[in-house]
Order: sequence, then C-alpha cells, then structure tokens
Amino acid sequence: MYPGNGNGDAVIPLPNPGEGGPVYPGNGNGDAVIPLPNPGEGGPVYPGNNCGSIVVPVFPNMPNGSMGNYGQVRFLNASTNNFPVNISINNTLYSVNSQFGCATNYDWVIDGFHTVTIRRATGLRNILLQQTFPFVANQKATMVLTDSPSGGLEMIRISDTGCTNLPSSSGCYRFSNMAYGGSSFDLLLYGGETVFRNVKFQTTTPYKQAIAGTYQFYVTNSNTYTFINELPIIVIGAVATNVNMRDTLVSFSAKINPGRNYTSYIIGNTWSQNNLHIITLED
Repeated sequence: MYPGNGNGDAVIPLPNPGEGGPVYPGNGNGDAVIPLPNPGEGGPVYPGNNCGSIVVPVFPNMPNGSMGNYGQVRFLNASTNNFPVNISINNTLYSVNSQFGCATNYDWVIDGFHTVTIRRATGLRNILLQQTFPFVANQKATMVLTDSPSGGLEMIRISDTGCTNLPSSSGCYRFSNMAYGGSSFDLLLYGGETVFRNVKFQTTTPYKQAIAGTYQFYVTNSNTYTFINELPIIVIGAVATNVNMRDTLVSFSAKINPGRNYTSYIIGNTWSQNNLHIITLED
C-alpha cells in the first residue's frame, strides 16, 4: 500500500522506453520522486519496494529503424493473491516476483502472436495461467493480471494506443475496473459531476479529453439512475448536476499533463488485505 494517505491512491506515470520518469504526485505532504528505469536498467516501480525485479528482455542488436517490427507492452498485477509471480512472453521473462499493485515499464515485443505465462515465483513454480495474445507493431498495450470471478487468474489485454490530435492545453484520461467480479463503479469529480458511469469488472472506458491540471476523483458504486449524464470533456471546476455525493469507496488525485494519456486502474477488493487501490499510469 502506498504510505501516507490511507486511501490507496497511487499515481505512477510510466515512461516510454528511453524517457525518464516524471514526478510521482505524493500524499499531500510534498511530492515524492520515484525514478523509473530506462530499458537496460533494473529497479522497482511501486512504492514499498515489494515488486521484486523488473526484467528488461535482451534483444539482439538491431540497426536503426528496425524497431518498426516491434510494439510495446507492460504488465500490471491486479491479482489479490498473497504470493509473487513471474511473468514471461514465450521464454523471455518480463517481470520477476510481481505482487499486487506492481506495474512494469513498457518493454519491446515483436509483432505477432505470443504466449504469456504466469508462474509462481517460489516453491514448485507451477504454471498458473498460459494464454496467447496478439502484439502489434508500433502499438502499446497493458496486460493486467486479475482475479477470475470463478477462481484462479485471468489476463486482460488493454490497448494504450488511440488518443492523439489533442488541443495543446489538453490530455486524455480513462478509467479501468480491474477490481473484482460483479463490481461496477462510477467515477466522479469533486462536487459530484460524473466522469464515467457503470464501469464493470474487466472493462476500460474510452479516453476522454481532459483539460490539463490536477483533479480530485471519487469512486462510488454505480448509480442506476438513468438521468445521470457523463461529462463529455473533463474540466476542473465543472458545474455539478448532481450535488449529493454518494458514499465514496476510494478517492484520489491525478495530474493530467497536456499531450499525455493516462489510465486510472481500480484494483483490490473490500474483504482481503488488498483493499481497493487506485493506480494511475501514463500510457
């Protein structure tokens, strides 16, 4: 859990390969800088140093321009299991000792269909999940390991490509429910304006244009009233049409920079030691 605010809010912008990591918005007591590794460097990504090693796959030396055959992939562990796992694509390790809340930086993956394997990191290291996914050149994807509603694990592929041609003063923002089976959430701004509604488990909303700035968000259980409308554009200080704030499950802040894309993932549950958390990643 992210130390300091008790709400489980973690805003972790991740860099593109070769870029440095931006400042991690902190807990209200001052900003904390969490440097993220460039390809070729190790290092944890999640507060608390509980993520184990981040493995940067080793590729053969390629001439300039040959990266056109490669896409980018990162992994987010939203499973509430209390044991670490290793994540590999084909026979190449991408993350070691990954635990709840761990997110890797983007790494390269060649275009084509490849098999993702999840194994226990300790003990017998038996296979927990093995599934084949398409990876597309010049596109980015986040692979989210979640609990399955029927028990076990599931891997969800989320495309991180698709929000461009923005006004100079805006970024893009979306919300993803990777918490638990049967859950459905609304995302609200301070004051009660609805940003996204009825976001069901293993569902990620489309991006919305967001005026650059720092936002305070609230997550509630979904409201079934049909008269509630979503904001078409996310704006600080939007005039709320529903001023009665509902019971908040978790609140968090997120800074949206111009020209950047962000996704906030809600993970965890309400009955285990891994309570509801928010992790916001830069796409």
